[in-house]
Amino acid sequence: MFRTQDADMIGIPGMFGEGISQWHTVSRLLKTHWYHLTLRAEENGRSTELAFMIDGEQKLQHILVAQDSHISITDIQVMTPSHMNAKGAWSMEPLAKVTIGVDSDGCEACLLEVEGGAVYHNSHSPDFRPDLLTNLRPIFQSSMIKTV
Repeated sequence: MFRTQDADMIGIPGMFGEGISQWHTVSRLLKTHWYHLTLRAEENGRSTELAFMIDGEQKLQHILVAQDSHISITDIQVMTPSHMNAKGAWSMEPLAKVTIGVDSDGCEACLLEVEGGAVYHNSHSPDFRPDLLTNLRPIFQSSMIKTV
């Protein structure tokens, strides 16, 4: 999903905590959608906001399920490439709903509904029809976000 180059690392590995590295730059090879999450973390009476860039619905679902009294998601936006959003450029929009299903070719497909009402999909099939998806599984609805 995201790539890094050693030259873009800030400091040395572990300088900001065990298992943590900071980077000036990340890059991507594939033109696929990804999620931008804002999380609120509370510890010892202090509240901090963190931004996460997440690739894929499996990781998104993992973070949604992992919310607890100390970590909560306050905002989710989806970044879509132009072939998905038909806007001629990458676009980041507030996310309303994510659903996974299986298309007529037996491939998994993702439906993304944004707050403006548009629905995007990640299928590259020219014959894709969202209404023919089977085994629909909701991953996210905006009601899952805790407002502060």
